[in-house]
Amino acid sequence: MAPSNAAGVGLLKKAFQILDLFADERPSWTQAELARETGLARSTLSRLVRFLQASGYLMEQRGRYTLGFAAIDLGRRAQLQFDLVGVCQSFLEELAQATAETIILTGYDEAHASVVCLAQIPSRHGGLRVFENIGTSYPLHSGATAKAVLAFLPPRQIATVLAGDITGVNPVTTMSVEALRDQLADVKAHGFVVTHEETYPGVSGISVPVLTPRGQPLGSIAIAAPSQRMDDAQIEIFAKLLVDAGRRAANRIAGLTASET
Repeated sequence: MAPSNAAGVGLLKKAFQILDLFADERPSWTQAELARETGLARSTLSRLVRFLQASGYLMEQRGRYTLGFAAIDLGRRAQLQFDLVGVCQSFLEELAQATAETIILTGYDEAHASVVCLAQIPSRHGGLRVFENIGTSYPLHSGATAKAVLAFLPPRQIATVLAGDITGVNPVTTMSVEALRDQLADVKAHGFVVTHEETYPGVSGISVPVLTPRGQPLGSIAIAAPSQRMDDAQIEIFAKLLVDAGRRAANRIAGLTASET
């Protein structure tokens, strides 16, 4: 790589290093804080911040910087063009083939604090099986597909959900705030959640989140089946398959090659 090209790539990496620091948990920074966090020289950081501000990617108010309207617009355009079903379809098909149970993909609907069914592959079992309608939504506090997302949201958003009405979709399965908080911590630790009859009587679900490279949930992948077919041994097998599918979906979203997923 020519020296001028290498220098340009290096500056681009540094600019993204700065932008990546602006997260829900910490949306504003001073230049001094950015310099400490990135380890960049003050002069370099100052030039990059001025450039990002002039380009609309950062906005300054009283010495603190937040993401600007250009960054917001870029995120909006990316979200409109992002096809979660297309990204995950092959993993859904693999799970359906391996389990013969109903496979569900949901998307996170931040505006309504819910998850929405985007796709499903129905069970191949005869007799009892689970079926979900595309477009059905569930509140974040109830059901495996929803809790897999809730557990990976920023603490501020989790607190908002827990402070609201947490009556279950199936009211007889409603749990206390303390029990729900403990369950979410367990989901975060193990990467999957198992629920029984929280959405429909007689139905159990296992779900994992679909995460961005920064650990933000875009939705969830789940296996749903009649509870009588979901004993502990079967749940363990299904959980391993789901965790692997979630990992590979996250890798694909992060832009890894097919051989690496």
